[in-house]
Formats: sequence, C-alpha cells, structure tokens
Amino acid sequence: MADPVGTAPEVADEIHEHGGGVDHAGHSPIYAGRVTDTPQAPAPGADSLRALAEILVGSQYTPAGLRGLWGIDADAALQRSNAAPARWQIRRSRDPRAVLAGLFLLEVPQPRTRVDAVLGPVLVERLITAGLLSVAEATVTSRLALTPWAVPTGVPRGARPGDETLFLLADHGTLARPVPVPGDFVLGLGGAGRTLADITPRHAVGTAVDIGTGCGIQALLLARHADHVVATDVSERALRIAALNAHLNHAPNIEFRQGSLFEPTPEAFDLVVSNPPFVITPQGRTPALEYRDGGMTGDGVMRRLLEQTPAHLTADGHAAFLGNWEYGPGRTEPSSWSDAADTSVMVIERERLDPAAYSETWIRDGGVQRAGERFERDTAAWLSDFAARGVEEIGFGWVRMHRGEPEAGAGVRHFERLAGPLGANPVGTGAHLDTRLAMLEWLHTADDDELATTAFVRSGDVTEHRHHTPGSEAPTMLTIEQGIGFGQTFASDPALSGFLGVADGSLSLGAISGALASLLDIEEPALRTQLIGQVRSLVPAGVMYPAVSEPSEH
Repeated sequence: MADPVGTAPEVADEIHEHGGGVDHAGHSPIYAGRVTDTPQAPAPGADSLRALAEILVGSQYTPAGLRGLWGIDADAALQRSNAAPARWQIRRSRDPRAVLAGLFLLEVPQPRTRVDAVLGPVLVERLITAGLLSVAEATVTSRLALTPWAVPTGVPRGARPGDETLFLLADHGTLARPVPVPGDFVLGLGGAGRTLADITPRHAVGTAVDIGTGCGIQALLLARHADHVVATDVSERALRIAALNAHLNHAPNIEFRQGSLFEPTPEAFDLVVSNPPFVITPQGRTPALEYRDGGMTGDGVMRRLLEQTPAHLTADGHAAFLGNWEYGPGRTEPSSWSDAADTSVMVIERERLDPAAYSETWIRDGGVQRAGERFERDTAAWLSDFAARGVEEIGFGWVRMHRGEPEAGAGVRHFERLAGPLGANPVGTGAHLDTRLAMLEWLHTADDDELATTAFVRSGDVTEHRHHTPGSEAPTMLTIEQGIGFGQTFASDPALSGFLGVADGSLSLGAISGALASLLDIEEPALRTQLIGQVRSLVPAGVMYPAVSEPSEH
C-alpha cells in the first residue's frame, strides 16, 4: 500500500481527492469568500524532512535541550511569549542548538556558514529550493517555525532515538512577529492543543480521525496508537503543513482529507478527536482566522460537533474535544446537545468568562495589541454581538463521548464545573477521564441494591484532614482530599470517614454500613442511604473504586 501521506508534490492531489463539501476555490462553503494572504506552504520532500529530523535529534533540539541552552529563566520568559532573553542567549552561544533555535524558533537570521555547518550544505540547498529556507545577504531564515515538543504522558513511545519528541512545522506566530496574523495562519502547538493531547484516550484502536487537524499535532499522536488515522481540515495550506509534519515525524499511517467537520469522513471511527475552530466570533464584523473561527454564529460549531459525532463512532467508540459554549436566557448546558440515546456525554467545564474578558483573550490571541484603533474596533464588534444575542458568559472545557454497545442501554449526560489546578496524574489525565466516564456509566445503571452489595477500595492518594478550633478536642470539620485525579476536596463526616477507613475491598457497603450504624448509634437504613449517595459522587471523582473480587457480607 502506498504511503497515505505521499511525497510533497503529491499532497495537493490527495487532499482534493477526498474534498467532500469543498468548493472549486478549495474552501468549505462556510469559509467561502475569505482572502488568503500567506505564501504557499513550502514543499520539501520526505527524504529531506527525515534527514532534518535526524539532525534535530542528534543536536538535542528538544524542550530539555533548549532549556539547557538558554536556562530556566529565559525558558520561563518564552512561556510568557517573551523571546528577548532567549534571543540574547543564543547570540552569545556557539552551540549548534543556538543556530537551530534562531533559525526555526526565534526568527534570528543565521549566517549561511553556520547553518551549513549544522545542517550540511547539501540539505540546506535542498531546503532552500523547496521553499522552507530563504537566503538574503549571506544569512538564512526559515519561512516556517519548527518547534520541538515532548510527547505527553500516556502516549506510546517508539524505539527510535528521539521518539519521545515531536517536531512541529507551523507558521511563525506572535512570539516572533507581534502583528495580527493572517486569515489562513497555521497555528503551532498552543495551550488548547496541549490540553486536548492530555485528555484524549490512548488505548490502541484500529481507526481514528482528527477533525480540524491544523498543523497535525493530534493526528501525529493518534498515529502512535491507531492503525490508520484520517486528518481533516478546511484549509489546504494547513493540510500541506500537516503532511510535512507526518514525514518529519515518521508517521506514514495518516491520510489527509479536505473539508468541514464530518463532510469528508462518511465512515465511523473507533476514536474521534477534535480541537475545532470553536472560538465564538462576530461573524463578518472582524477579520476571520481559519484556525479558530468555524464560520457559524455563536457556539454553532460545538453544537454541530456534538450532534454529529455519535453517528461517526463505532460501537464502543470514544471521542474527545475542546470547546466554548454560551450562557444566557434559553441556553442549555452542552451535555444535553446530543440526542443519541446510546452515547454518553461527559462535559468538564474548566473556565467561565464574561464577554469583555473573552473578547480581550481572543483579540490578543490573533496578535492585535491592546492599544490602537484595531483593538477598539474588534472589541466593539465582539461585545455588540454578545449583547445582541443575550450572551452573559462563555464557558470553556473538555468533552468526552462514548458510544455504548447496542445492548448497553441509555448513555449518561454529565456536566460539572471544575475550576482551579488539577492533581498530579502519573498515568495521564486521559486515563483518569477514561475511568471517570466508565464509573459514571456504571453508576447510571446500578441501583441502590447493587451498590449496597458492592465492595469498594479507597484510592491510595486520599487523605483525611481534621479541622479544629484552637483549644477544642473534637474537630469542627472533616475533609477528604485527593492528591491525583482532579485534586478535589470533599466534605466528610464520621460515618463517611469510617467507611473510607475500612474500604479495602473485603466488605460490601451494606456490611460496613451495618457495623458503623451500631458503632455510631445511627439507624442503619438511613446511614446506608447516606453512604450510597456519597458513593455516587465520590466514585466518579476517583476517591474510591468498586473492588474486582467478590465482597464478604460479614
């Protein structure tokens, strides 16, 4: 079978072959009329990209390697979008990594002689011919940024040297150019991309799809645990760059198709992943950016994604994506937007902003500085749009979906707000969410009698805290706190603390309830009801889990 990515000159043919819903200009209908003002993506071949990757690995062009080059202070400044300290450091260094970082990350022109010394004159000439590098007055610059990224926890790693690092080509962003980005700008790895990578299920699957792939980061991660990956986008330029990244990172099992949402993918998949263009923008009143604007009013992109995803999941298929949703009169929580009876929807809201804060966040994300006429004009457009549609707040969060087997029964609809930092997750956030959703589905079908005959095991990270008023012997408050998972704190009481203290999987909830009722001089039926209610909230949170072995009733 031919490499689905193809060589660089063949990428456009392959993209158009699968261009369902795409007009003759190469745009989805919802993007019709946009002006693209960025040069065509460079087109280095697979051999050149793989040779470049080998040099990057050998030179330790990795997050840890760059941090060692310019130090933790400059690295922290980069996280704040301040490249000046890192630029200052590389100008003082003769390390090959300084040449690579200046060339590909910080947009500091490098002398041709130094670039030749690091990359080799033959490869440099090939990259110039292909349009990735350009030369002016004996200095070399790169037309695309090339950023190293450490593969997150939970994603399988291969055996090749450097397989713990991904290399991502994308457009140079506002780190190097503090000006508004163009409409067909191809974003590299940002905070949203990192978050989606963290919350995605990482079990082995046959097929997976990345909707709105952008530079291809999610597709590259999926390619490590899926036999075949389809990556889609409305932007031909994004797909060209994503195809380059597939070659750069040795991912031959990715196929690229052009189109909006599920237009180019009529089939069903074991895993659907999407960092969609979910940003709520005033349509037609501000310059549109393809990477974040879905061309629909309000949270329409998210609504359509939740509505359409179940039909594109196989039995026992999963989905993970990020999104924004609006709050105001007549609006419902996003967990209710799917009417597929066999599909569970779990929404974890991580942030909620007022219209002014939301507008400022995304206007600045596009490279528009606070001071100036453009910022004032865009702010007015955003706030007018929200006011006209009665939007009071905008939520941001995670969506996980699971299509059950035909005999599994009705799916769960779960929504919760979770502000603040998370606990540590040594196996990855995605694995924690896998368990959380599975527990919600189990509790959805388990009646109180089943819970009473189930034994539970307390998670090893859980601690109890007793809060005392100075001078008093008895605690005024008991709390249960997690060290991993979502790092939450829950109110406790003597009965719950007693239950958790002996929850080692050997006794059923009913047996423990009977013993505690006698010890605390409480009516057993009332205590059992209380504990069952607490279990229903604490099990999904990861405070305790049902035991695998049969419990004892004594």
